[in-house]
Amino acid sequence: MEKKMKEPFNSLKYRYIAMACSAIFIIAGIIMFFVAGFVTGIDFGSGYSEEIKVSPLGFSASYTGDKTAVLSVESGILTLTLRSPEGVETVSFDPAQYPLSGDVAAALEEHGIDTAVADPLLPASNLIAGFGFPAVLSDTPVRVNYATDTVDVTIEDIREALSSLGSVNVQTVGKESDAGFQIKVNVEEGEGQSDVEARVNGALFSAFGEENIVIMRADFVGPKFSSSLFRDSVLGIALALVLILGYIAVRFRIAYALSSILALVHDVLAMLSFILIFRLEVSSTTIAAVLTIIGYSLNNTIVIFDRIRENVKTEKRLTVSEIISMSVRQSMTRTVITSLTTLFAIVPLAFLGSGDIQLFAVNLTWGLLAGAYSSVFLAPAFLLIFNRFMPVNVEKEKKEEEYSLV
Repeated sequence: MEKKMKEPFNSLKYRYIAMACSAIFIIAGIIMFFVAGFVTGIDFGSGYSEEIKVSPLGFSASYTGDKTAVLSVESGILTLTLRSPEGVETVSFDPAQYPLSGDVAAALEEHGIDTAVADPLLPASNLIAGFGFPAVLSDTPVRVNYATDTVDVTIEDIREALSSLGSVNVQTVGKESDAGFQIKVNVEEGEGQSDVEARVNGALFSAFGEENIVIMRADFVGPKFSSSLFRDSVLGIALALVLILGYIAVRFRIAYALSSILALVHDVLAMLSFILIFRLEVSSTTIAAVLTIIGYSLNNTIVIFDRIRENVKTEKRLTVSEIISMSVRQSMTRTVITSLTTLFAIVPLAFLGSGDIQLFAVNLTWGLLAGAYSSVFLAPAFLLIFNRFMPVNVEKEKKEEEYSLV
């Protein structure tokens, strides 16, 4: 009994299933857009963003002498710099030598710095360097905070503390035990940065104590800037697609160009649908991910189309659909290896990263999968459809080869 030969992979065989799946997914994204809209970051939606840590106060430091005293943090170690006409004195308080916050405060006292110790038993290795460092010491005390696992503040506690501010988005930054949070607040009409900052911090100080809140980073984007940034981002993506259309039309033919653009439009819509369905934030990081995916997907598609063009000249006995299927198979190994190599670097960031880096990695992971899928299943199918209206001409391909780019 003869063993039946395994049929070679034919991507065109699944073209209608692939188109249907893509259509369903994109339609779901469109429905989510009209139902809930995008979750926009402050760069596109305008607003105030603040990253904080809830950490206990170790001690506060002040100085009334005739030198210039500066507290700074270098490689997680507190450093005191004293400047005077006689010269500069720099002292670092290494946790190996000063293991507790009380030890650091006592050492500062020896150098003429006045300190008020709140908790002398905090580990000095867990110093939190916030917004205020480096700090020039004066008679106004500068707070020095240290992280500890004993802080029992959850994301729900932060949300409850800010509930009076209206629409507030709160996310955890890092591990839950770090008590780090990202807070985003919409800007009211005519409200400036100092106003919204006072509203947010006033609520936090009231709930957790001013001495325990360390502001790590703060950003403010006004409505006019955010709207212009969104418009410029959309124009940038549209311009990229137009330039790609022109390049492929010159490099290959218009049928290849239209097929590539349709596949790229699919990739953009698939990524936006993914963001809408899973309620991810849309920001300038999203635009960076979209443009990166356009480049990856286009590269895969051009490799496959270049193989198709070469096979059209040599495989005269095969039909166009057979040539397309064979070309996809010949390029499959390269497509898979390229995508997997990038995914090996990106996926860990999607799981272990935080903030904008994690968001970029998640978007890029999905985009890489969608781009490889469209290059294998959709772009060749679109080319087969356009071939009905603009048939492949072998003689023309040979003639154009003389003028094509290397």
